[in-house]
Amino acid sequence: MSDPQIEKLLIVQDRDVALQKIEQELARIPQERSALEAHITTEQANIEAASQALKEKEVQRNEVDTEVKAKESAIARFLTQQLEVKKNDEYRALTQQIEQNQSDIAELEERQIELMLEIDGTRETFEAEKAVIEARIVEQKQEILQLAEREKNLKASINEAQASVVAARSTVDESYLGHYDRVKKLCKRPPYVAPIEAHKCGGCHLRVSNEVSGNAHLDSEIHFCDQCARIVYA
Repeated sequence: MSDPQIEKLLIVQDRDVALQKIEQELARIPQERSALEAHITTEQANIEAASQALKEKEVQRNEVDTEVKAKESAIARFLTQQLEVKKNDEYRALTQQIEQNQSDIAELEERQIELMLEIDGTRETFEAEKAVIEARIVEQKQEILQLAEREKNLKASINEAQASVVAARSTVDESYLGHYDRVKKLCKRPPYVAPIEAHKCGGCHLRVSNEVSGNAHLDSEIHFCDQCARIVYA
């Protein structure tokens, strides 16, 4: 290749590709940030759900405690009433009430023990998982800060890359630039200017015609792949 315009186009292409990489990385940052923020929200929701489950068990234990106290008060009231009644059948009825409440209290006390064990186990698991989750949240927040720093640096780099593209384009003949811009829109992805090697286009990797392969050696004239329409040179 000795066509100076093609050489200049290759410089433009190189700087275009560098600019595109920066733009693509910048475009990914909001998505990465949103994903991290969503993870944090989920982690916090998991902590809250686990905390709520623990609170519900504690509420159940308090309800059982209240019920035990109510039955103990009822027993005390029945015992007092027994001292006042004079009929045997009334005394026996109160005794049955006392025995029933005592039986209920025994069951409730078993439930109290079960709940206490469940609460202790749930709290231990909750504290362990909470520590792990909070550590992950700290890491994710740090990643968000790093994303912000990277975004700042990329925005600074993109200005330099854009200026570099403009400078490279200013050296290229307008007709060559027009063809290059057309190919760039058509092909969507680089390379837009590709070498022919072993009769194949370096862009689409398909075999070009003998005419294109032969003419690609000619200078002062732009040539195109007859498969993908990229600018080609030899």
